[in-house]
Amino acid sequence: MKTDKVAIIGIGLIGGSLGLALKQISNPPKITGIARRQEVIDKAIETGAIDEGTTFFEEGVKDADIIFIATPVGSIVDIAKKIIPYLKQKAIITDVGSTKATIVKEIEEAAPSDIYFIGGHPMAGSEQTGVEAATPFLFKNSYYILTPTKKTNNEAFSHLHSLLTQIGAYVLAIDAEKHDSTVATISHLPHFAAASLVNVTQSRMNENENLIKLAAGGFKDMTRIAIGSPEIWLDIAFENRTAILEALNAYKKEIEKIYEFIKDKDKEGLMQRLNEAREKRSALQRVLHKEPLNLCKLNIAVEDKPGVISDVTVAIGQLGVNIENIEIFYTPQSRLGILEIIVMGEDAAQKAASVLLKKGYEVKIENM
Repeated sequence: MKTDKVAIIGIGLIGGSLGLALKQISNPPKITGIARRQEVIDKAIETGAIDEGTTFFEEGVKDADIIFIATPVGSIVDIAKKIIPYLKQKAIITDVGSTKATIVKEIEEAAPSDIYFIGGHPMAGSEQTGVEAATPFLFKNSYYILTPTKKTNNEAFSHLHSLLTQIGAYVLAIDAEKHDSTVATISHLPHFAAASLVNVTQSRMNENENLIKLAAGGFKDMTRIAIGSPEIWLDIAFENRTAILEALNAYKKEIEKIYEFIKDKDKEGLMQRLNEAREKRSALQRVLHKEPLNLCKLNIAVEDKPGVISDVTVAIGQLGVNIENIEIFYTPQSRLGILEIIVMGEDAAQKAASVLLKKGYEVKIENM
């Protein structure tokens, strides 16, 4: 597969940053931007995020090898259905939405067999919006989630994975429903908690509004994300409603525990709860700042059938193991092939091999 042309629908912070990042790889594709307003296209060309632009879907996606839909989650499915008739065979559609299950299900049902859809979600962003805030480094060293399914074309997944790795992202494959449950806790809940904290603080200021100036680093750090676009968060809230409600309910119960400890002057209970949080956060800090490790290659014997790459990569992704590179090799005379997956570190390789062996795959680990 080759990538000569990439179309990006929605040229804001994420779409613009994708364009800038793709233009920095070796042999960059031509980048066509698609937006509703000509002034957005003009600004994106001026900033170098795209090479050309249009306000017409059919014109922008024509002959594109990969199409990124970088719009609010509420519009992604409708846009995908609208552009499908204008796509060439074997075109890859992907998106950047922070909810996945519904989007993946509906677009896969709408796409013909010769058009490939792979759900995506870059775990990167900023409180700033618009193409003016775009940067080619937004995805560097950040996780980029892909949600392959049993219908996912193996070659298309490998190709998209490689492209995202080239822009510096750590690519993880995760089941779409598992993704929605996870981001509800680690991404969506923090936003609503931050917004609530700002509203509570403001309402308690009353006539002493100037005292908000006393807000220290902790308050500012915790509430920075509340600046995000309300329109975007409305879409997210209702698209991922069930998982977000579960996360909010769990958070409410935790706050109620803290409330009871303080109300009852339960020093032991409060100390235990705070120590648990401190230890867990310290452990997370150590995980996030691991030293680089040696690369290891997993050689996995696989059948030439749909869904195999989804089965393998999702199993590895559920471990939190990033796949540095992925290639698949088949011989014309056989339905068997070798899936080569490169991961960072022997420990990650052993964990990945263990889970794949339990699933019935033959796996060999090779140090690089």
